[in-house]
Amino acid sequence: MQLDTKKLGEQITEITAPVSATPAHVAGQDPEFLDAVGVNARFSIRRSLLYELHNGGHIKSVSLRRRGRSRGKRLFSVESIRQFLAEQMEGEA
Repeated sequence: MQLDTKKLGEQITEITAPVSATPAHVAGQDPEFLDAVGVNARFSIRRSLLYELHNGGHIKSVSLRRRGRSRGKRLFSVESIRQFLAEQMEGEA
């Protein structure tokens, strides 16, 4: 990364390249929870099926929401998804 310095009157300002973070599901890390986009990227399970599995009690999730708010962020347990998939494989044998 290279720094570029510009002099504005008496003030010197340093301009750096923007920093971007790589999501855990792309970086190859093994997260404990994923949102619907992360589950789709890792397991190819789309949002509609994901919520169907959750509502049927097959996988676990948690909703993060501030008090008094109607919207929040739902995160799904990666371990419960893996456990569900393993059970499906055992049922086929």
